[in-house]
Amino acid sequence: MLLLILFPLFHFLHGLDVSNLVPKVSVDTSPCKSCKVLVTSFEKGLERTKNNFFGGGNTAWEEKNLLNYADSEVRFVEIYDTLCSETTQNQDMCFHLSSEYEHHLKEWWTNGRQEELYQWFCVDKLKVCCPSKHYGPDCLPCKGYPNVCNLHGSCKGDGTRKGNGLCKCNTGYSGDNCDRCAKNYFTTVNNDTLICRKCHKSCKDGCIESGPKGCNDCKDGWVYMGEDKGC
Repeated sequence: MLLLILFPLFHFLHGLDVSNLVPKVSVDTSPCKSCKVLVTSFEKGLERTKNNFFGGGNTAWEEKNLLNYADSEVRFVEIYDTLCSETTQNQDMCFHLSSEYEHHLKEWWTNGRQEELYQWFCVDKLKVCCPSKHYGPDCLPCKGYPNVCNLHGSCKGDGTRKGNGLCKCNTGYSGDNCDRCAKNYFTTVNNDTLICRKCHKSCKDGCIESGPKGCNDCKDGWVYMGEDKGC
């Protein structure tokens, strides 16, 4: 009789989809971005504990015979135990990285934290990020390095192991290295720096200077009024 009662329950549980009840790792999340989140969380922990000390009854003995709190395993554990808890962005992947690579974090800590954590952990150890102004699997320099994209654009893949290093120019700039002005912008130079400014709204096919007098031609609906006035 008991089996007859329990059998429908077993059948129900067998067919129940519990996948939504199991925590998932965001496998589609950028590894570099997640690593940066973890590093930021660790750095917040360093800031939060910078004025702390041993909580035991004999702090002087502990610091003399063990380690100064600032470099102690006690402080590391206090930081590690709260990693990722304050962030909502990429939190699941942050927890995953902190658990998977705790030994690397501890290695960095016990070796004296001589390098910046981001460079040591995300770039050198996990190889999921690149230094700033570098991109791709081999962390090659971005176009125009160190003045990437002539300071008028961004490098595709900057700081990550992805991208192609090509420039995405800011509005008004063009060219492989963002070193030319786009259509309907004119060129000025300020302290040897290229500056592109937008032509007057009456201009057609570009201009050579600001205002209606600088137009190469007038748009439909605008009339050329001579050299003094332009379009």
